[in-house]
Amino acid sequence: MAVHLASNPSSRNRSDNTTPDLARPETERLYTRRFFQVFAGVVLFMTSAALQFHFGQFIAHLGHGVDVLGWISSISVTGTLCIRLRMGRWIDRFGCRPVWVGGTLVVAVALAAIQFAHALWLIVILRSIITMASATAMTTVAVFAAQIAPEHRRAESIGTMGLAGFFGMLAGPALGDWIFAAPGDAAAPYHLFFTVSAIASLLAGGMVWLMRGETTAAPNQDNCATEPARNNPKPSQLAVIRKHWPGMIVMVGLVFANIWCLVSLYLERLAEARGFHDIKLFFFCYAPTAMFLRLAFRRLPQQIGRSRTLFLGMLLMAAGTLCLVGVSTQQQFILPAILMGAGHCFVFPSMIDLCASSLPHEHRGTGTALILAASDVGMLIGFVALGELIDAAGFDVTLQLLAAGVFAAACLFAFSQRRFIFTRRTA
Repeated sequence: MAVHLASNPSSRNRSDNTTPDLARPETERLYTRRFFQVFAGVVLFMTSAALQFHFGQFIAHLGHGVDVLGWISSISVTGTLCIRLRMGRWIDRFGCRPVWVGGTLVVAVALAAIQFAHALWLIVILRSIITMASATAMTTVAVFAAQIAPEHRRAESIGTMGLAGFFGMLAGPALGDWIFAAPGDAAAPYHLFFTVSAIASLLAGGMVWLMRGETTAAPNQDNCATEPARNNPKPSQLAVIRKHWPGMIVMVGLVFANIWCLVSLYLERLAEARGFHDIKLFFFCYAPTAMFLRLAFRRLPQQIGRSRTLFLGMLLMAAGTLCLVGVSTQQQFILPAILMGAGHCFVFPSMIDLCASSLPHEHRGTGTALILAASDVGMLIGFVALGELIDAAGFDVTLQLLAAGVFAAACLFAFSQRRFIFTRRTA
């Protein structure tokens, strides 16, 4: 995770030679008690988030179509984009634990309230609050994982922490399928759906809050970021970003977000349109594939380079998206789920690492927030674009266009990183 993009060799040398000053581990240990407490919290929070993959059923229950679903989801991302870079400042200033706990609490309250909303304007407001608070909480996880690890194991740390998200991705959709398959009053499943999701978010915050008092060895040791020097003001975030612009990796964040739009919102609508309703089989293949490969190849970014790892993942995601074309039974989810799960496994840790490490170490939170802001823009565009395309041209045409876009982005990234991808050098 220490090597910078090819476009900035001077930054690369700086990262290799500079001793980090943010929460540097005193030993080479990665898998500590704090790591696994956060891991458990992420499992619970992602279970809550993955339950929301069924949010489209709630919108359909209110009598609205997939295009309205796309607009609601896109508008809800706008607030997140407005505060995304602030998240990095909050993390750098207050540490991961307070930001995480606050975010999960807000999510739980908004989820408990949205089940009683029927007006679209109120649903949009509550959904926006959920999205902003969720993004704030999840940003802390990426920063925590990067900064708690030894310098040469940061990509491994991000990747392993990502396994927690996959555990939640296994539990959430299956739990949602079970909730909506149960007979009962027409409104009862939706109340249970949002209540269970809110409880999971509360438990996630509590799990990380328990880290309080674990250690008193040094001030701020229980946080993932140290307090900035009061007499040494930081330069503005925009100035730092302009000076250390990470290049084409931002485009990768935009495209990766479009894939996530498909998986997290429209996959359930695809299943409904094809008449087999359940989506759990997709995630039963997607998540274990990503988990197994992330464990088996957790050091691949260090061995062959992050750019090569990311390029491979992009190709796999393009192939998986194309394999969703024509799916008409739940069993046909298996191959695209395996390909897309493998792609996710290879893309996400390297994408976060390449962008974050393009900035100086003291601005790691800002670097992580930047790539996630790019993902926000991708979702803002993707939710609406995919929803309108599906409404106008159907799922198959939309999937073909999305696969082509991912493949084109992979080729552009490979061209920009050709010194690292097509030679023996690694980055």
